[in-house]
Amino acid sequence: MTLMALVVAVTAGAQGTTIHEYPWNPDSNNDNLIGINDLLDFLPVFGDEFGNPPEPCDYDGTPLEEWWGQVISGDIIVDSIFFEFLLTDSAEVFYPGCPESVMDTLEFGWNEMITDLQVGTDPFGGTALGCYGDRFYWYFSFTGDNGMYRVVTYFPLLGDLGFLPDGFFGTYGWQFGVQHPLPFPEGWYLDEEGIHIESGWNEDNWPYYANYSHILPYWHYAE
Repeated sequence: MTLMALVVAVTAGAQGTTIHEYPWNPDSNNDNLIGINDLLDFLPVFGDEFGNPPEPCDYDGTPLEEWWGQVISGDIIVDSIFFEFLLTDSAEVFYPGCPESVMDTLEFGWNEMITDLQVGTDPFGGTALGCYGDRFYWYFSFTGDNGMYRVVTYFPLLGDLGFLPDGFFGTYGWQFGVQHPLPFPEGWYLDEEGIHIESGWNEDNWPYYANYSHILPYWHYAE
């Protein structure tokens, strides 16, 4: 009866045309009157705790899953990443002055310590750790609307050296690379030798041609 009296008292003073928005709106049907219908909407949750954060995720991920998630959330600050690749490919190519193609095999080794690392938006709209090297770009990306993790790569150095126009190491331009939700496939993992993304690439992606890859991150936990 006391609760009903309070509702009636508040109703008498709630006349007007303004819809007030609160963290919790007592006028549930937005008719500018706090009446019996608003009380009925309130009763099913009477006695519950209010304003609690969402339940924490109890998923026990792999070291790479945890590392990637903490980088995107800002709990881990990546100081630098050492990249090293050895690419090998065979293709039929033409040489100047010869009308017939020949089968040629090309091996290309490259490495760089990258310190220009930024967390921002990747080319596909996700939140990404962008690694910006000398004509080499690598993104560890995550998209919140579908829970998809992506590696997006761009290696214009391969085009500048003439490898891609000659038919080696895939195609030129942005590579969508590989993507996968949690849990990661077996070929995606982190160990003492670094990060391994060893599955999902196709012949258009230059990492498909890596006989050897070494991705070694250096990081610290945010304070």
